[in-house]
Amino acid sequence: MRRHHHLFVPLLLAALAGCSTPGAFFGASDGAVFTKHTLSDDNHALVYLYRPQSDWADQELEAPGLFLNNQLIGSLPSSGYLVLEFDIASYQLEMRRPLFGSYWTLLADGPLDFTRIASFALDAEAGGIYYLRYDELNPPPASNGAPSAGDGPLQLVSKSLAQEEISTTHEVQPFEQIAASGERVRTQRGFWRGVGKALDKIGI
Repeated sequence: MRRHHHLFVPLLLAALAGCSTPGAFFGASDGAVFTKHTLSDDNHALVYLYRPQSDWADQELEAPGLFLNNQLIGSLPSSGYLVLEFDIASYQLEMRRPLFGSYWTLLADGPLDFTRIASFALDAEAGGIYYLRYDELNPPPASNGAPSAGDGPLQLVSKSLAQEEISTTHEVQPFEQIAASGERVRTQRGFWRGVGKALDKIGI
């Protein structure tokens, strides 16, 4: 009985959420320096999520994660960025702070949801390009030129401000496409979707 008790705790922790990503304390991101992406077509939107470097962020043991519909999409260590292409839809983006290697998402939206840092609804419009800035210490300048939108350290900022800051960040993970459901679009599915559109254009 005692042996089963010892197994219960690790299994519970594993079930509560996915694993976290090591923070910059264990080493800076070795991804490529920022490069601009191009929309696959005018029926999608690009979202850049970046985090300016700071001494405080450099000391993190675990990097905060980006969630869509309680699903982990990526992490954001100090001086990191990721770029996503969204189908046209409304998305609820959440930033969560991991604890002991877990994001504890089974507790999401409840009274014990203690890992959520920010929650922001983004309405992705056709051809839109959005820059989301994440910084827990230094908010963006009040006159950054973008509409006031965001939650706490996660803020929508103007292209001009983003280009000043994002150019020195490093890619955290490869570019991904996100369906309106909030799920990742598999490369194979995206390929066949493209074939279908091409055949439709020529009347087949």
